[in-house]
Amino acid sequence: MTENQDTQNNYLKNFKPFFWIMGIGFLLYLPTLFFNFTYLDDNNLILNNQYFLSNIANIFPSFLTDVFHLFNSSAFYYRPLLTISFIFDYQINGASPFMYHFTDIVLHVASACFLFVLLNKLNYKKALSFLFSIIFLVHPVLTQAIAWIPGRNDSLLAFFAIPSFIFFLNYLKEKKVGSLIYSLLFFGLALFTKESAICLIPVMLFYLIFIYKKEKLSLQKFYFFFWSLIPLALWAILRHFALSGSPLLSPVGMVESIFFNSPAVIQLMGKIFFPFNLSVLPIIQDTTFIYGIISIILLAIMFFFAKNKRWNFILFGFLWFFAFLLPSFIRPNTALVADFIEHRLYVPIIGIFIILLEMDFIQKIDLKKKTTLFIAGSIIILFSVITIIHSQNFANRLAFWNNAVQNSPHYPLAHRNLGAMEYLDGNIDTAEKEFKIALELNPTEQMAHNNLGLVYAKKGQLQDAENEYKKEIEVNPYYDDVYFNLGLLYWNEKKYEDAKTNWEKTLSLNPNYVDAYSALATYYYSQKDIKNATLYAGAAYQRGATLAPPLLQLLRNY
Repeated sequence: MTENQDTQNNYLKNFKPFFWIMGIGFLLYLPTLFFNFTYLDDNNLILNNQYFLSNIANIFPSFLTDVFHLFNSSAFYYRPLLTISFIFDYQINGASPFMYHFTDIVLHVASACFLFVLLNKLNYKKALSFLFSIIFLVHPVLTQAIAWIPGRNDSLLAFFAIPSFIFFLNYLKEKKVGSLIYSLLFFGLALFTKESAICLIPVMLFYLIFIYKKEKLSLQKFYFFFWSLIPLALWAILRHFALSGSPLLSPVGMVESIFFNSPAVIQLMGKIFFPFNLSVLPIIQDTTFIYGIISIILLAIMFFFAKNKRWNFILFGFLWFFAFLLPSFIRPNTALVADFIEHRLYVPIIGIFIILLEMDFIQKIDLKKKTTLFIAGSIIILFSVITIIHSQNFANRLAFWNNAVQNSPHYPLAHRNLGAMEYLDGNIDTAEKEFKIALELNPTEQMAHNNLGLVYAKKGQLQDAENEYKKEIEVNPYYDDVYFNLGLLYWNEKKYEDAKTNWEKTLSLNPNYVDAYSALATYYYSQKDIKNATLYAGAAYQRGATLAPPLLQLLRNY
């Protein structure tokens, strides 16, 4: 064998685990490439946001708006890099879901590869690091992060957060400035992906103080924490401008929110060890605690019988798990029923893996033994089958919302949105039934009155429709759709001035509401106000609207 052949064989050997991760990941999630939108957030983030996503110059404005492009006090979620990732997808394939699903698979596969590197860096055996990376890759509880397009938020967080920690470990070992810079860069990218990236700081600090013991701690070891103030300050400033109209949750409110939602920890723990009761939209009331209780008992037994326990690593794993999970329990509107979507376990689950890798019976696993290999392979195959089956719940909007209602029957949002899907498919009576169930569960359920108004308008019960729209405005005064729909109702009743007023209100709430521009162009054209008709028609056309022939002719003349 020549020296060149030896180098090539070593290269293939070193990269063999990555080839396996990539192959299994793409094969497992290949069917999701042909999934449609679910109409939970993806319709707002992509379908209703095409005007913004279509212009690549909007990369920089993405840092100055909330992820849903709200222009009122309902804006809470600052996710610029999620929006930017959608902008890139849109440049390639427009609003077709294929590219968005492809990117989700790439991010998941890459994150699994990064996890393999991280576990190796933490000095776990290469075979065990590979095994847990494959379990991460196929784990059913993480399905939502890949099969549901908006679930990308957490895989994108992992895509940046894990490398940040890897380069932090490299910096501690090698003291190279380049590693420090890369760690800070990935930390900043993670921060602009999701605010829970802040939790990297206490996690890294714990590792530095309680685990890294190769040499005496010096000021140099803490450089990351000093320099991290720069991306933190930049993030805080831009976030302030983006969410300037939003009320801030008090620290007390945050703690209370975490406390009241804390029972979900038990349920989510159960889904990590026994992923048999998965749901696209779980709530505490409709989720069993049995699997979680069993999981906690099993962990306790493992701790009891484990020998040579490294408590610093075990506590490090628990810190990782809770630090990245608990922020998702903070809800801006405590009046709404809280859901605990499973993709939020994407980064926290790594902490559980670290804890398990500290158990001596796992450290003794020898994958060269046929029995051990059979057991490990069986778990991977079982998880893969569950993942494939569960992923079908994200195939389209009806599959998604039927699963939501089936598994969370006490969740008003599930009934409301299933009703919306039935309405879009022309099943008006079924839609009406679901909207009424939603309102029985929660009389102030946002959008439910608006949707019920659409049903009544479709049936010709215009007074009932108007009443429902007005009820919606009472409970949800910043909802742009209800003003637009009320405007349409008034237009059909020939109350043209009232229609105009409501469409103008729509645009005051959402300056990118395309149909409102088209409607106002039609109004001004009917009033023979050519100047304003042309102005609104142009604004609608720029945003991708299909205009009526008279309005198109106006633009040509202009």
